[in-house]
Amino acid sequence: MQVKLAVIADDLTGANDTGVQFAKQGLNTTVLFAETQLQPAHLSADVIVLNSDSRALSAEKAYEAVFNLAAQLNKLSVSKVFKKIDSTMRGNIGPEIDAVMDAYKLKTSFVVPAFPKSNRVTTNGYHYVNGVLLEETPIAQDPVCPVTESYLPKLLQEQSKREVTFISISDVQKGKSHLSEKIKDLSSGDSSKIIVVDATTDEDLKMIVEAAEILEENFLWVGSAGIAYHLFNTGKREEVLRHQQSDDRLPVLVVAGSVNPVIDRQIQVLKDKYHVEEIVISPEEFFYEDRRKREIERVVKAGQALLDKGDLVVTTNRERETINRVKGLQQKLGISNFDVGYTIAESMGVIAGQLIDSKFICGAILTGGDIAGATCKVLNGEGIRVIGEVEAGIPYGKLFGGFFDGLPLVTKAGAFGTDQALANALQTITDVNAHVKDRDWRHTGTPYVCS
Repeated sequence: MQVKLAVIADDLTGANDTGVQFAKQGLNTTVLFAETQLQPAHLSADVIVLNSDSRALSAEKAYEAVFNLAAQLNKLSVSKVFKKIDSTMRGNIGPEIDAVMDAYKLKTSFVVPAFPKSNRVTTNGYHYVNGVLLEETPIAQDPVCPVTESYLPKLLQEQSKREVTFISISDVQKGKSHLSEKIKDLSSGDSSKIIVVDATTDEDLKMIVEAAEILEENFLWVGSAGIAYHLFNTGKREEVLRHQQSDDRLPVLVVAGSVNPVIDRQIQVLKDKYHVEEIVISPEEFFYEDRRKREIERVVKAGQALLDKGDLVVTTNRERETINRVKGLQQKLGISNFDVGYTIAESMGVIAGQLIDSKFICGAILTGGDIAGATCKVLNGEGIRVIGEVEAGIPYGKLFGGFFDGLPLVTKAGAFGTDQALANALQTITDVNAHVKDRDWRHTGTPYVCS
């Protein structure tokens, strides 16, 4: 067994955007799907990333899911664990930190959610996204996991059974020795603590890791992809892709299910730059079985025809009227936010899976953690081998296991990326697979050969 680090994430896109931080430093990184049973053979990777798929669960169920994964890792003698959390603080962060600390009997954890490259920073305990307080961003209206508190010590204290404190940006920027003493002081005593740490730049993140390492104690690191990059410093730079032009390539399938307004701009840029056809799904159709079946059949049939012509984006109708209709259905049917998100994601996963199974494609771009997870579940693979990064926090890799082994994938959280993110993702997939013209890998179990 050679595994250097295990990561526990709460959704698939988060698992991938953290895994790529290690992959681009030359570390063999494997992301396992939530349905894949952890085996000793999986620990041959340098870094293994597990998806608890617990972001939208109740606090009790999230604790149980993460505790069970952490206990398995501990039993397999994996000594170093990183708890990956959402950089916008969605999910059951407090209970999941408690779960890992309980399983490993750890006394102190550091929570560093900042991801400066994606404009997520923490200062004086307050978390900002694109310069706006978290509670004032679209995350506060997230249909499944809304976040309405920007002051992280308060947010976490309401979720965790442990004492929560924080280290300010002024302490971080006073230097390694000062910060190390501050950490030592706060982590002393008998009580178990969660320490939130401010960070506004990549240099801050590096400083935090180096200061903690001076103490040579076993802490639990908790954070986003930002801090993950600095947990290992191999000195290896990410290889630059060679651009390959091909006028005769297979199409790319884009599935975008996020309601974050960022995705609207990204789809528009994608359509402006490339000849990409679009199918818009009516999500309210998914809540009645007969209508759901008809909508899936409609979209798959139309998608098959459009993929014969070129690239395709399948997306949900994100107009305010549609969102309000879905909310009205939710109230009428008496279903939870979790059930709404699950129903839409599972239906879009079925659509994506049927399109991939019926047409040769160059690769797929999956936007929204629930959508990515549902699609990969339909594809019945074991996980993703992470290769590199399209943009900060947007990884690409290849599916492994099952009939779709080797299928190129890009996964992206809905709110991540520049306006060019989807266009850049499409270019990345076509760059690394430009020479792939025809391969019947779907029903034979033959690996998808693309490089």
